[in-house]
Amino acid sequence: MGKLRASFYDVIVVGAGPAGATLAYELAKANIKVLLLEKAKLPRYKACAGGITVRTANLLAFDISSVIERVVYGARWSYKLDYKLTGFYERPIVYMVTRDKFDHLLTRRAQDAGAELLDNQKVVQLETRAGKVTVSTESHAFVTDVVVGADGANSVVARGLGLAKDFYYGVGLEAEVYVSKGDLSKWDSLMGLDLGTIPGGYGWLFPKEDRLSIGVTGHIRFNKKLRPYLKRLLESYNLENCQIKTFRGALMPVRKKGTPIVGDRGLLIGDAAGLIDAVTGEGIYCAVRSAQLAAAVIMKFLAGGLPDLQGYKKAIDDELMPELRVTRALAIFITLMSVGTPRLFFKLAPENEQVWRALCRIVRGEKTYVSVKQGLGRFQFLFDLLAR
Repeated sequence: MGKLRASFYDVIVVGAGPAGATLAYELAKANIKVLLLEKAKLPRYKACAGGITVRTANLLAFDISSVIERVVYGARWSYKLDYKLTGFYERPIVYMVTRDKFDHLLTRRAQDAGAELLDNQKVVQLETRAGKVTVSTESHAFVTDVVVGADGANSVVARGLGLAKDFYYGVGLEAEVYVSKGDLSKWDSLMGLDLGTIPGGYGWLFPKEDRLSIGVTGHIRFNKKLRPYLKRLLESYNLENCQIKTFRGALMPVRKKGTPIVGDRGLLIGDAAGLIDAVTGEGIYCAVRSAQLAAAVIMKFLAGGLPDLQGYKKAIDDELMPELRVTRALAIFITLMSVGTPRLFFKLAPENEQVWRALCRIVRGEKTYVSVKQGLGRFQFLFDLLAR
């Protein structure tokens, strides 16, 4: 925790995850007086698979190699925990990190740029009056021109500003599993992915330096099926008797078209804004990119170049939402296929070299979901229908 120098800040960012830390970094670089508030003591554990895609790493202005624990070049797929195959790519697909170390690195970079950090402080109230926002924690009160919610699925800022009231929700359940060096070496450059067990959901295994992060995810309506699914997933990898240190769940909000994410004196970024890939549940790319888009708008607003913060919504709708709407359509399509002709679909998709390479290129940022949609030609309207 840094030493606080004031009670007024140009911008207060609530939440020191990838979205909040990135925004604080970008603003501090521009000599804007910014305070980063975090409810937990840093570094802290975060329920997350911990996969940083190559395209996400490329967004950041600094090197993250110090916190990368594994580099993944391929995936070991399974269908309903049984049918298995492995695909490799010639270049890195995902960098594996633990969120405590990764998030802490981002907050340190923000502090190095001049942002102030106050951790172990839960925001309990927001009050807007006379063009200013008072942000109260359990022991402090601060005043700001702009407040930003980077505080995740249960955003206190969203509630305080009356924003983001209508999301689709996914849910994930994760275990940190400590295994022998022999079991760990089997996943040296691979991640595990299980499809078809839950319609539209999947199971995953992400290797870290000293353990395996294993979890399952799906639509919130399948919430009660996730724990039994995770148990079966562990059994399928012969890991049910290993030491499980952490067992946590997380909500994954997905923004609908038109859901408000900007208020008079505040806005939402990252998971708080529902900016999550509906197919994979990955949100770190959008967390970082939404923070960068927000920074540009906030800087212009504070300088008097914009009358309000609505330019941020336009930036999100123009750049991120076209991609996220396609992921929403794909998630529905995959769910329908898993009910209709599941084994054929899940057998052909990973085995098809063209499909596998397209997936890798999307994750790396060399190809977009929108380009996949455009490749359907006259059938693009199906995506628009599903993504409503």
